Amino acid sequence: MADHDGGPRVNLPLTIPDLPPSIPDLAGQVLTVTGPVDPSALGPTLMHEHLFVDLRRPAHALRPGEDSPQAREPLTLANLARTRHGAVNADNDVLADFDEMLAEVGEFRRAGGGTVVEVTSLGIGRDPGSLRRMSRASGLHIVMGAGWYTPTFHPPDLGERTVDDLTAVIVRDIVDGADGTGVRAGIIGEVGAESAPLTPGELKSVRAAGRASRVTGAPITFHVGGVGEEKFTVLDILDEEGVDPSNVVLGHAGTMAVDLPFARRVLARGVFIEFDFLASPGSPWGHLVLLGDHKVARGIADLVEDGYSGQILLGHDVCQKIQLKRYGGQGYSYIPDHFLPALRRLGVADEAVHKIMVDNPARALTFTTPAP
Repeated sequence: MADHDGGPRVNLPLTIPDLPPSIPDLAGQVLTVTGPVDPSALGPTLMHEHLFVDLRRPAHALRPGEDSPQAREPLTLANLARTRHGAVNADNDVLADFDEMLAEVGEFRRAGGGTVVEVTSLGIGRDPGSLRRMSRASGLHIVMGAGWYTPTFHPPDLGERTVDDLTAVIVRDIVDGADGTGVRAGIIGEVGAESAPLTPGELKSVRAAGRASRVTGAPITFHVGGVGEEKFTVLDILDEEGVDPSNVVLGHAGTMAVDLPFARRVLARGVFIEFDFLASPGSPWGHLVLLGDHKVARGIADLVEDGYSGQILLGHDVCQKIQLKRYGGQGYSYIPDHFLPALRRLGVADEAVHKIMVDNPARALTFTTPAP
């Protein structure tokens, strides 16, 4: 049977060249940057954040004005408003100061948080060593991502590399650790799948993510996971690769909050949907806020009433300086401080809130049994 990218369908057990000689069985555990932990240890969890990230575009894909002197200015009060309204600022696109980020993520810890899923993937500034250091300094569990983001940030040679080549890179990040640090990825993603239609590179990246998930038992999280009906193309690929849908997270699901029939079709596949981009007006690049947080909260409340509380996840997707409290943003504590109370005011019971913040992340992040 032909796959969506024209390649042959995978038959298990898998035989992929260049894999580590043995794959540990982490079934029933969550893999953090400091090692495996029991899912019950996670506590309230933000499922989609960035602590260290570099979203400056490569030279071949600069945005208009990105090479201008104005775009190279440090982010200050003098240009903060302009940046919030979408002006390109390279400094805004980088989170890298350890002490600054420790203070920021400490606000989530103060609000009772236990775990942050850090979904910075390859090519956008992932920093495994700093994530391990951050976990120890903050007292938070941190789960690190793997795989590839959107086509703009794909490696130049991705077109020449096979699905198995890409799979082996992801598997080694999970089994051996990333970039020679020994820090192991505990989730695959955020995997970019946002084009309409999906590009050949995105399809290859999606399939490699699925294959690596089947080999290791690791969960997968997606940047969009396909626009509209393309979501079902992505889910069909993962099904062909033998991925358990309960290990799949479709991020940036905000528009589903106002299209509940479509949301129900997606949820019927058994995956998690993740509402993020919360409290991020003007960020990133001035175009990600598609609707107000009240509409998202209302949609979540309706889905909970429909019986889907067990498939909903939350995150802020902090990925630029203007989202940090230091620069007037809401940072990493907006969800516990403001969004969860809003859900409760809309009638979402504490039991459902606990599912969304604690039980669902624990299930979503738990490894399944690897393929033989």
